[in-house]
Amino acid sequence: MAIVLSVQIVGHTQAAVPSSESLLPASTVAYLSVANPADLEQRFDRTQLGQFAQDPSLEPFVEQVRDSITEKMGDFRERIGITMDDLRGVAGGELAWSIVAREKGTAGSVLLVDTTGNAAARDALIKKIDSYLADRKATKDSVQASGQTITSYTVPAQNADDKTRYAAYFVAGDLLCVTDQLAVAEQLASRLGGTAPNPLKSLPEYAAVMSNCKDSGDFSDGHVRWFIQPFKLVDAIRTIRPRTREGEDRMAQFREQGFDAIQGIGGLIKVSPDAKRDFIHRTFIYAPAATGTEAGEKYRLAMNMFKTPNSSDMQLHNWTPRMIARYTTLNIDLLNAFDHFGTLFDSMIAGYPDAFETAMDRFKNDPFGPGIDFRNEIIASLGTRICAMTDYTLPIDTTSERFLVAIEVKPNKMATLQAAIAKYLEKDGYIKKELEGHDIWEFQPQEEEDFDIGLDGGLLDEPQEEEEQRLLTRSAVCASDGQLFIASDVEFLRLAFKQATENEALAESFDYQAVQAALENLAGGPQCSWTFTRTDEAMRPTYALLRENRLPQSESFFARMLNELLTPPEDQKNQLLREQKLDGSKLPSFELARRYFGPSGRTVRAEVDGWLMTGVLLNKAEN
Repeated sequence: MAIVLSVQIVGHTQAAVPSSESLLPASTVAYLSVANPADLEQRFDRTQLGQFAQDPSLEPFVEQVRDSITEKMGDFRERIGITMDDLRGVAGGELAWSIVAREKGTAGSVLLVDTTGNAAARDALIKKIDSYLADRKATKDSVQASGQTITSYTVPAQNADDKTRYAAYFVAGDLLCVTDQLAVAEQLASRLGGTAPNPLKSLPEYAAVMSNCKDSGDFSDGHVRWFIQPFKLVDAIRTIRPRTREGEDRMAQFREQGFDAIQGIGGLIKVSPDAKRDFIHRTFIYAPAATGTEAGEKYRLAMNMFKTPNSSDMQLHNWTPRMIARYTTLNIDLLNAFDHFGTLFDSMIAGYPDAFETAMDRFKNDPFGPGIDFRNEIIASLGTRICAMTDYTLPIDTTSERFLVAIEVKPNKMATLQAAIAKYLEKDGYIKKELEGHDIWEFQPQEEEDFDIGLDGGLLDEPQEEEEQRLLTRSAVCASDGQLFIASDVEFLRLAFKQATENEALAESFDYQAVQAALENLAGGPQCSWTFTRTDEAMRPTYALLRENRLPQSESFFARMLNELLTPPEDQKNQLLREQKLDGSKLPSFELARRYFGPSGRTVRAEVDGWLMTGVLLNKAEN
């Protein structure tokens, strides 16, 4: 039985109850912790998102999302008969959930609750669990382990598609431990007798993540702590739900390509640390140098793509317009990324060796191809900085979102790049035009006509049973003014050809300045990437379609994520588009809702052993 919970509290715990990071073993592969549910709830209610969530018109949507998260994370209520509200009422201190891997057998899900001051509520909860499992014809037993009485249940399959499941719990002082593996309960009981050997906090991956996230200021600790070992977590989950899909094992392929260098990911979240900031967070991706690599390489194979040098010079371009929803900039060695992309392409895209090398040769030598040296004429002409901005068109529809990407071009490489992309784009069906004194290339699909993904002469050597959809159904491209511009449409591209006036420049926008000041205070200095987001504008297309009951058809990132969350497993298997269950027409207008969505930002700094991300969501009313 997969018991899962996603709430945590970090507060004042009784000395008799050890912290979860001291009690849980180093074999923990997923961990979520918080130390005062009541305090966390009060803090969230002070945020603008918390105030918005309390709007009566949002109650059906909030309830649906809450239930869907519960179902996706193991159907906690269905399996043992209790809800997150039950657990929140029991916790008087830390509440933590984890997955513990085992050398043999199924991994165990663990719930640890400090019930200090709530003994009566805890006992009532235990009775509720016992009654629920009894109704499911569970066999009850008890065993003694390390001085603790552990109550265990064997729950028979409830239907033809179900299987026998297990549950166990024990109470040690004010600590309540619930798990789905008796062996895990026995292990945790044995760790209560003193200083537990090899606790989670001593795990090098966990220690590295937390030490990089913590400082003596805003992040001395967090209201929420979380940690995963991504590859070991997948292995553990597969002991609970064995892999049944046929075909290639993507995780095995990622391992082969060196991505298992990412040994840990985790961080801290603080909720309403002050009136001006609703949320601040810090995340560290721990990826130390791998062993057994080729000379001069930090990692194995494709993992070496991510060479992201920090820079102190990542200011906005003077043409960056004020009215955009999101702006992101990144420093990355593109030529290095290209040179390490081949094995990843061969393994996970083409499916056979040397496919990428063959494709690049075809770009250059195939008489029906564009006749360009893709690496040396295009990629080697580009610098290290990429900027991307997104916006949307009105009125809102399922394809309203638009984008503009600007990639730095090396000073002496513009002519080489222009000639190469002209050959490539002409071959790919683009039409050359003039815009604001610049040569641009535009692609617009013809009605009643199918197009491939735009790699003629090119990357895919194998015949396809069906023609694939082009990645960009319409776009505009231009190499000029030291940049390679790729836009969703000509009108968005036009913005890059004129310097923004003071009133029209993002740099002069008050919300942008407020976010930048907050980020500088949290994580100043050189960085490899940063992002500014007007959360209200970024959410507007999704919100508008939600009110029109058309959200499942949206092509936006958030809508696709929500579809993944809310679509039942059987419909996902059959690739069926979900029905929108919430009547969005009852939601408040966007103009009323937008006041609850403040501006946010994130910065990323490359470290010797990984990447440190720091973010903030500002309270719009207070800023």
